[in-house]
Amino acid sequence: MKSGKFILFLLGCTAAFRCSDALAAPAEPTPALVVNIVISGVPYDFFNRYEANLTDDGFRKFMREGAVFTESRYEYMPTNSASSLATLTTGTYPSVHGIVGSQWCDVLTGQTVSLIADPSATGFDCEYGEGCYSGAKLTTPTLGDRLRRDRPDSKVISIAADPVSAIVMAGLGTEAYWLNPRTACWTSSSDYMLYLPGWVTKFNEQYKNNTYFNNWFWTLSKAEERYRNDRVSCIQTESKGRFRQMEAIKALPSMSAKGRFPRVSATPLANDMVADFVRQAILQEGLGDDDTPDLLNICFDAPRYITAHYGPESVEAEDMFYHLDQTVASLIRFIEQETCGRVVYVLTTDHGCSDSYDAYSLKTERFNGTQFRTIINSFLCAQYGGESWVAGYAGRRLYINRNEAFNRNLSLDEVQRRASDFALQFRGIARVVPSCDLRSGAATDRYMQRLRNGYYQKRSGDLLVDLEPGLIEERTGVRASSGSAFEYDIHVPLMIMGCGIPAGISDEEVDMTSVAVTLARLLGISQPDASSALPIPVLIHTGTK
Repeated sequence: MKSGKFILFLLGCTAAFRCSDALAAPAEPTPALVVNIVISGVPYDFFNRYEANLTDDGFRKFMREGAVFTESRYEYMPTNSASSLATLTTGTYPSVHGIVGSQWCDVLTGQTVSLIADPSATGFDCEYGEGCYSGAKLTTPTLGDRLRRDRPDSKVISIAADPVSAIVMAGLGTEAYWLNPRTACWTSSSDYMLYLPGWVTKFNEQYKNNTYFNNWFWTLSKAEERYRNDRVSCIQTESKGRFRQMEAIKALPSMSAKGRFPRVSATPLANDMVADFVRQAILQEGLGDDDTPDLLNICFDAPRYITAHYGPESVEAEDMFYHLDQTVASLIRFIEQETCGRVVYVLTTDHGCSDSYDAYSLKTERFNGTQFRTIINSFLCAQYGGESWVAGYAGRRLYINRNEAFNRNLSLDEVQRRASDFALQFRGIARVVPSCDLRSGAATDRYMQRLRNGYYQKRSGDLLVDLEPGLIEERTGVRASSGSAFEYDIHVPLMIMGCGIPAGISDEEVDMTSVAVTLARLLGISQPDASSALPIPVLIHTGTK
């Protein structure tokens, strides 16, 4: 599903105009609450493709009443959820905030490093040694950190099913909650609080004896004839001819892990669980009920798993979007009822995704990263001697064992360039860039600047591999993926609504680092410490005093 022009149908809307000037507005009071909603892994064109089946109070509400930006992009590579969420909340790219992914390789030890794993932290309501997560490896303050520093009475809460998503959005000093996969209960760690608040414990008690995790199954939310997609895998359908059954592939690791939650982690039920907890957080923490501004970060992770496993062309992906539309509509109605009304909503995604690798009969290849690592290692051994030249491979980054080069008194740059030249022989590789080219000199074009924006010297490795358009890596349970600098990965929807922000559509280019800076301006606080962007020009007069 390649991204075309993002055309939004604003039927019956007289307040929207197709020009940037339409978004300018007089100053409004500071928002009492900013709700940052991230739908993980949803392609750019979903809002247009499925618009006819959306509800009036969900995504259409953003499209009708919000400021809609049709040319918003994450200008970095390789795209992934952890990096994009950090970019969205810090106002800068991985080259500064250092989040290159959920894991990377230590080039000196060869060990895989987890972004959130921290043995010094204690997970609540977990088995011993499990759930030991923290933000200790985060290096850059977020918008929430800045809000708490400028306004100490403000509340900042980040909620996601995936602990990586929650922790990255929370930043260095705010609260994060995520789901314990074994119990399907909400949890956190000692890095954020001494113990779970009483309202969280009470909320979890409601789920402990529920059996719907075992009994839940996926059925269509609309009549079969209303669906655009026709490839189906697990949804039970009435007719045999309307949909084409997809070939089953192995489950994603997140779906096959032990516990109550993994079975439904890639279903609409996971989104509803997040929304239920968000409602309780708003109610129990009193978010948005006074003049002190609060911030609520929400990431719906299930869409990422669904588009990855079933593909964006699947009935599952389409139906998930309809379910989520209704979930968001219900959540907005709740927020409007329970807060003082001065709420700014942000709706966006962390990245898009490719077409399914098997969407077309002639295109069934995937790139084998394990094989690539093995062959590069053999090549370097043949060139320089030794047995273990490659320390690791993750997220399209290959890590060279620096000790092998240092012990032989070799130039690391030379080793990188030789490996890079050899790697270009691999089928499916469009470009291989050695890190020495990313560390020095000015970017020669926009593509190269994206690569540099995604490069963090301590964590990004030695070779960055860019695959041909549409080609993805071979991973368990994955039909579609992100990671490239192509439009289908970096071009994302962005809509901002509420608290005096006028409706309209702007086709001005928006760098996603501008979102945190813009929200800081709306909140009347300083921008995040490492932010490297300017606020979105057409909104800077809105909400400021």
